[in-house]
Amino acid sequence: MASVSKRMLPSGKQVWLARYVDGGGERRFKQFTTKREAESFLLQARSQVAAGSHIPDRAASTVGKAFEMLMKTLEDEGAARATRRNYQVYYNGHVKPYLAARLLPKLHPADVGEWLDKLKEDGRTDDTRRRARVVLGVIYDEAIRRRLAYTNPVRALRSRRKTRRAEIHEAQDTLEIPERETVRALLAGAADVDGLFLIARQRTDKGLQTVEVRRVPAKHPINVLRTFRKEHPGAEVQAYRPTPWLRPMLAAMALAGLRIGEARGLSWHRIHAEHLEVREAVDAFNELGTVKTVAALRTVPIGPQLAAILANWKAASKGKDGLTFPSEEKTPLGYANIANRQLKPLQIALGITAADGSPRWTAHDFRHFAVSLWIDEGAAIKQVSEWAGHEAPDFTQRVYGHLFSAGRADRRAISAGELSVLGEIEPATRTQHGNDNDSEIPFNTIA
Repeated sequence: MASVSKRMLPSGKQVWLARYVDGGGERRFKQFTTKREAESFLLQARSQVAAGSHIPDRAASTVGKAFEMLMKTLEDEGAARATRRNYQVYYNGHVKPYLAARLLPKLHPADVGEWLDKLKEDGRTDDTRRRARVVLGVIYDEAIRRRLAYTNPVRALRSRRKTRRAEIHEAQDTLEIPERETVRALLAGAADVDGLFLIARQRTDKGLQTVEVRRVPAKHPINVLRTFRKEHPGAEVQAYRPTPWLRPMLAAMALAGLRIGEARGLSWHRIHAEHLEVREAVDAFNELGTVKTVAALRTVPIGPQLAAILANWKAASKGKDGLTFPSEEKTPLGYANIANRQLKPLQIALGITAADGSPRWTAHDFRHFAVSLWIDEGAAIKQVSEWAGHEAPDFTQRVYGHLFSAGRADRRAISAGELSVLGEIEPATRTQHGNDNDSEIPFNTIA
């Protein structure tokens, strides 16, 4: 029987005791300072027991314990190491310090809102808070699956309606995307594999600013670099030479919308005359595996320009099977190799930098450029969403909606976009075949 009774503790303090039987038939009790609190708890507990959703405090798990269970589940299910690492990073930095000791049933939507406000007060960005909220929501999803919780306070928390001022600010703060002239210059610079760029940079109060960039033939680089250093005492000097795989990789990201991991995981048998098949990607641990989502499994049409660039790269690299852009050891290229040793110095060499002298664009910005190119050439939002591998057109609309306008569609949009960046169709290189007759590489030999 459920009841509320008054009790006098040995210390002389008076408390009110709520007694009830839980769903498993075990007798439970909990003490309160006032009779009203005890009766309110008992009413809620009896309702939860009847609904089969009551979890006594002594049997409840904490957020920290539930996270450990989540990580064990992800490991058992074979989740990607990069995914597990991201969960761990956001939990350790933004959930654990605030909520790890909280009991799952005792965390309510209002508590989640206060936690998000506290994160903002402590300097977390909106994106960081959003990701931390996702992690907490997944923790509760796992707890519900294990019957350690029956409601998810993260899902129950309503997003605050944005003020008109915030909506205007967000509309003005649109996504930054490279211009066509910028991408054209980067692709042209990446093609200069016979040149050596000597770069001198001086540290100032505005950052590391470029003093001089000098292009010299890539012969006797040590002697040339030694002389260049003497001409710029006190400056940070580096020598940069574009690697042959850089241009075709940048073209694949800028014209086919590949993510950097997808470009690193692209294989020759996925490349065809008029389309690419996106099936694999390389993660943060440089491990090759399938793409993360079903939406990322896609077929992207390509125009004759990109087809020719990839065909020429296949001939130059003597590629037959395996990765399209492998390292010297035939393993996936590391992200740092691409970003720090190639893309960043290329931008510095071409003067494509921000006010503080840092490189202006990241590898992912080429993907943004591809999406904007398709939109500019008139592709429909549903088609763009499929080509980009987005979960739904709603996401495409939310991120790129301000770019949409009427125009051409489908492969015509792809070809027109490529021509606007690269000009005339690049002729395929010639190669020696078994009969010693020169012939162009046909597109259908790419696969």
